[in-house]
Amino acid sequence: MDTCNVCHMPTCGAEVDNLKNCRVNNTLCLCCCMLKSNIPKEWSKIRWPEVEQKVYYLQSKIFKLSKEGNNGFKIWNLQKSLIKCMEARLLSTRKVTQDNRGKATAGVDGVTINTGASRLQLAKELIIDGSACPVKRVWITKANGNLRPLGVPTIKDRAKQSLTKMALEPEWEARFEPNSYGFRPGYSCADAKWAVTRQIQGSSKYFLDADIQGCFDNISHIYLLEKLQTSPMIASQIRSWLKAEIMEKPMKEHEEFENLKGTPQGSIISPLLANVALHGMETYLMEKAQDKIKVIRYADDFVVLSSSIKAIKDSMVNATEFLKPIGLNLNMEKTRIGHSMSVYENQSAGFDFLGFHFRNYKTSVHRGVKSTQGKKQTFRQRTIPSRKAVKSHLNALKASVRSHKVAPLESVVSALSAKTTGWTNYFCISNCQKTFSYIDYRLWKILWKWSVKRHKGSKRATLRSWSTANRWSLGYVRETDGLNILLKRHDQTKIRNHIKIRQGASIYDGHLIYFAKRLSRGNLRLERLNRLLKSQDYRCKICGLVFCPTDIIELHHVVPKSPGQGEKTKQQLQWVHGHCHDQVHST
Repeated sequence: MDTCNVCHMPTCGAEVDNLKNCRVNNTLCLCCCMLKSNIPKEWSKIRWPEVEQKVYYLQSKIFKLSKEGNNGFKIWNLQKSLIKCMEARLLSTRKVTQDNRGKATAGVDGVTINTGASRLQLAKELIIDGSACPVKRVWITKANGNLRPLGVPTIKDRAKQSLTKMALEPEWEARFEPNSYGFRPGYSCADAKWAVTRQIQGSSKYFLDADIQGCFDNISHIYLLEKLQTSPMIASQIRSWLKAEIMEKPMKEHEEFENLKGTPQGSIISPLLANVALHGMETYLMEKAQDKIKVIRYADDFVVLSSSIKAIKDSMVNATEFLKPIGLNLNMEKTRIGHSMSVYENQSAGFDFLGFHFRNYKTSVHRGVKSTQGKKQTFRQRTIPSRKAVKSHLNALKASVRSHKVAPLESVVSALSAKTTGWTNYFCISNCQKTFSYIDYRLWKILWKWSVKRHKGSKRATLRSWSTANRWSLGYVRETDGLNILLKRHDQTKIRNHIKIRQGASIYDGHLIYFAKRLSRGNLRLERLNRLLKSQDYRCKICGLVFCPTDIIELHHVVPKSPGQGEKTKQQLQWVHGHCHDQVHST
């Protein structure tokens, strides 16, 4: 059988046109035939469905080879084909300059790209050549008040990083361990929370709540590049990004710092590189443990659970050994060993992980839950928002109210609604009823004090800022047209159950409809219009492609063909991709 002269895979044996028929001879396989495409003349006329299908086909090939255990030249050649593919360069450019929220943030060169012509020019010039521009360093404040450095690459380097990530991610998605949940497409904090809850539902356990000190800032470059074992072209490019100079000020008055370790937080490829560096921890700890343990990791935070205290203490030593060659250490001030139900060595029961507090509570047999064997247990498991998360949220609400002293009531309601909606959507998968009610009580006191001070009296405040029709709510309902401007309370969010992602599932395994169906479970906005999403067969109404977890999804309001039609009927609402939405409104 003939083999492809690019990726050395068996040839397609047939002529295809676009995705089905190839007009070249049998010296290229199907995936490489697909790379033979013309460069578009206008950004607005790019056929994105074909672009995404071609890129996904190559990525699924890389995933399949990696899953089968092939880590050599076949994968390297496919990655090289993907990087040189015009479709991949177009898609990388779109993700960075159109889809990404940080598209307006410039690097050290001060360049941003907003027009179709400049995007197309960037895609044409995009090559992985081993060069990298300096990184602009900015500082953001963490929850504890300390400063965290963020690295902002130039827009061109961001596009190159997106392109490289497209080639590397499928290979490593096939290898990553089953209980690694952080920064992976289709995986979420809710999946990690479910995994922890599942472990302490059946029996109380000892735990190691570990925190890695400065994970992104201290990863050894040598260790990371050796572990990647990628092609010389990609390795050279990643080495340049890792060694890129750091600038604190603009280029005219810059101060450069040599980068000897770590991956800059804020770059597109950093989360993937951090996951690669920490890959193998779960297997290492489980092989070293003499008793049964469970390791759940989300990026640089991980928890080890076991019925044996010795296994937990050994895991702490083994984790330190695993991290040492990477250049990392455990933060002993934040790392804890304890028990999920009782006090252990002056450590309180339960632990915090990803903003949730996990704990077992002793109860009578009649109030206990049944085990998997059907026996009643003398404890219950509860997962609630942590005290730290509640305090941080209340502080954010207070700050928002203070910053709107003289703003219109509509602006106050809008600002607070954005914060409450995001917070409740995240924590509504836990036992949060009492917590939500407590926050509503505290927020009511804050807002009542604000409104009385603003309107100089409780009677005027009641009339101008509060609606008493259905419990006291900030805002009003206008009687003339029924306009509803009311702040939604925390306890109005329904508690929901989360279904964990299927073990070993990946967006590159071809089962995209599985991930599309999961979208509404993780997004309450999509859940409210789930019937509409289902009626569209989980596909974009404009391009026809299945929605993926990494896609930007927006609600498109179709303009009625004739006046007098309803404003928001089913026929006039459509779920579409963000870039498809942009394309519709630009024409």
